[in-house]
Amino acid sequence: MQNRYTADIGDFGKYGLLRALCSTVDDGSKLRLGVVWYLVPDESHNADGKFIQYLDHSTKNEHRFRWCDPELYDALADIIRKKDRNVSSIRKYSILPPGTVFYEEPLTFDGTPANSPGARRNRIAYRNGWVQDALSATQDCDIIFVDPDNGLEAGTKRHLKQGPKYVFFDELEPYCKREQSLIIYHHTSRRGTAEEQVRERLAQIDERLNSSSTFALLYHRGSSRAFLVVQSEKHKTILTEKVEQFMQGPWSQHFTVVRNR
Repeated sequence: MQNRYTADIGDFGKYGLLRALCSTVDDGSKLRLGVVWYLVPDESHNADGKFIQYLDHSTKNEHRFRWCDPELYDALADIIRKKDRNVSSIRKYSILPPGTVFYEEPLTFDGTPANSPGARRNRIAYRNGWVQDALSATQDCDIIFVDPDNGLEAGTKRHLKQGPKYVFFDELEPYCKREQSLIIYHHTSRRGTAEEQVRERLAQIDERLNSSSTFALLYHRGSSRAFLVVQSEKHKTILTEKVEQFMQGPWSQHFTVVRNR
């Protein structure tokens, strides 16, 4: 995640999904959300984060986007209007349900050496400490949303400059052991179709995290991205119901459910 993405069209789908999955049900219960940003410094080499035209006032945007979640749409428009594009604004503007826990500490190796075995060990130790702090902050949550800039590990070593843009399987495993459900942000690439890539990732998750309750929601607005869902057994029924409700409403024009089996 980068601050410059805040309130763009990708954020609209992201928060719409999280709000739907963690909303209060009829008996008054809900799943408490924890957000681990994997926040990295802003970059400027591409146009990512500039896709905010969906917030322009028009009948088309009203019907296509605002109708999905008017409260969310108006709050994100307010962030853009006030030029307050920072992940902390998601907390300040109460974008996500009450009680959501945010781990906002940046993960970056900027300014740290890398060209010696000792420097690499220091980077890995720093990252391990960051991961442990995120685990501690979210220990009382039911669902953990992890938001790496690129997504699941893809061969980049964790101590390299680009390492903080990925989440690694061993960093996710403790959440599963605590019987927390996971939602993992993941960018697809240009290799194969998005659905093929997502199914491949779901298979990897099943194997690496010893899970049999995975699926994904593929978001079709802006750059291609998926939200990989790893359900704990105790949340399986409620999450299944929530996703079914989500896909029966106006959000269905923006998302596709993908299953591995």
